[in-house]
Amino acid sequence: MMCNNGFFDPLNEAISCTMMKLMKPLFDQKSHLYLLDAGCGEGSHSTHIQDKLTRKGITELTSVGMDLSKEGIVAAAKAYPHALWCVADLAHCPFANQQFDSILNILSPSNYAEFKRILSEDGCILKVIPEQYYLQELRCLYEQKKPAYSNDNIVSRFKDQFNLLSAERVTYRFMLNADLVEPLLHMTPLSWRATEADWQRIQAIDLPYVTVDLLILCGKK
Repeated sequence: MMCNNGFFDPLNEAISCTMMKLMKPLFDQKSHLYLLDAGCGEGSHSTHIQDKLTRKGITELTSVGMDLSKEGIVAAAKAYPHALWCVADLAHCPFANQQFDSILNILSPSNYAEFKRILSEDGCILKVIPEQYYLQELRCLYEQKKPAYSNDNIVSRFKDQFNLLSAERVTYRFMLNADLVEPLLHMTPLSWRATEADWQRIQAIDLPYVTVDLLILCGKK
């Protein structure tokens, strides 16, 4: 629901611009490119990004979405029947060595050993992680005593595994209405720890917007 209401539109635009710069030289050399969305959920990210890349000239691109959630893959297959979707574990990716020219890993767990195995030698990986102010308006409702979020460990581990090409921060405000607050919270790990009191407090508050603050890490082997 959040994805279809434009919540990630600026992020998807930023990713597609980065991917266009990296994949256009590959497209000039190969007749077809392959993109994996690892941890694809209900499939909206890779679908929207592929649409943007197609409009920008990368027309021969096969998109594959993989997620451990059967429910997410079923939803993706129903909503976007022209892509390929599979239920699979990141620890055991059901793909051949060097199968993909690009891997997306958006707000999802990683398995870098498998990613390096299935990524082509000249391919790229884009990982999206939260930044300090991501959904701060929701977090502050029941995390007042917790220290400020830091992604330093995640960034360091990515740099240990891949040659970092760029790190682009994408920050914007997304305007909310009352119908979107609960779906937004369900979309995030914040809901895993929310108590009944938290839900009641959130529903009672008029939250006009939330901050989206994300970091796009781009790397190669």
